[in-house]
Amino acid sequence: MEAHSQKFRIEIGNVVMKKYRIYLDTKYWVYMRDASTEKATITQTEIYRRLKNLVQKEVAICPLSPHIFYELMNIGDKEKRLKMAQVMDELSQQICFISPFNIVGQELLSFVRLCQAKTENKSIFNPAKYVFTKVPFVMGEMYPSIQELSNHQMNDIRIKFFDHLSKITLVEMLKTMKDDFPLWDRKNLIAKLNQGKDDNKDWNSFHEVFMHEIAGVLDVTKPEIEKLLVYLYQNDAGGSVSCEALTESKSVELSHRIYNAFAQNKINKELPFFHISASLYAFIRYNKMQRYDKNDLIDFSHVAWALPYCNAFFTEKPLHDWICNKPLKLNEIYGSRVLWNEENVLNALTQDNAN
Repeated sequence: MEAHSQKFRIEIGNVVMKKYRIYLDTKYWVYMRDASTEKATITQTEIYRRLKNLVQKEVAICPLSPHIFYELMNIGDKEKRLKMAQVMDELSQQICFISPFNIVGQELLSFVRLCQAKTENKSIFNPAKYVFTKVPFVMGEMYPSIQELSNHQMNDIRIKFFDHLSKITLVEMLKTMKDDFPLWDRKNLIAKLNQGKDDNKDWNSFHEVFMHEIAGVLDVTKPEIEKLLVYLYQNDAGGSVSCEALTESKSVELSHRIYNAFAQNKINKELPFFHISASLYAFIRYNKMQRYDKNDLIDFSHVAWALPYCNAFFTEKPLHDWICNKPLKLNEIYGSRVLWNEENVLNALTQDNAN
């Protein structure tokens, strides 16, 4: 089943990577929904028309993400939610990023493979093709389990179930969901982040704050690092080992190597989730007048998905300014075009790779 799922994602990734990938944040998805119902401005309507045309010609794609899906499900008006889903189906073609937990693991695996390829002088592959799937799997893959059936029988059922789910649209998903999505109460987390910022103000440099955040990301992703090591041992060495057997040694060693590589500026975009997350959290922590806001957490996730894997990112002005100005300049590091002004977005859709 795992091999079938991986083959499915690679096939999708190969198709997606041939297109001009545009990540729309929630603001622009609202514009597109309103444009589709003739309730938007002239400029917004023209942006929608051009995006629709590019997608229909198979030139461009607007992939969704788990965080876009979360914000969609938090729209209280179910009619507006369904209208938004219709536009998302249209412009994304049901393409979305794999779940947040899976994407961290995939980036770690891609990083290890990249290091191995450099050491062995092998051709370096593009890891971006491994992070796309279809919208039914936006929050991960789940399969049925029946104890009375053999593994072979169960595997056949799971593959058929997977193939059936892969054809479901976002609108169809919403129509089958009976309950509203549970809201994420971010107040306590935001309060803790701001308290932590207030308690630690004496930083010597932005890089010092950045490394503090890298340590935090490594701590949060420790389970994914352990899973990666088990996977590598089982697939590369052909052995069988539990997470517990690797936790105290190899897991700590790999974490230290990643930390030191960031400390010495040897890597950045090789581990985009680590780099972008740490950069944005450090940006707010380092700027004494800046406060964490409830929308920052989702916005940071948009950036971590958009910049490494898409050619363009259409967002809001404050986030644009954080990304593109000193000290971050993430748009230059990742080579992604970040725009907030609607006129500039409209012009961009007639230029460069989006012609």
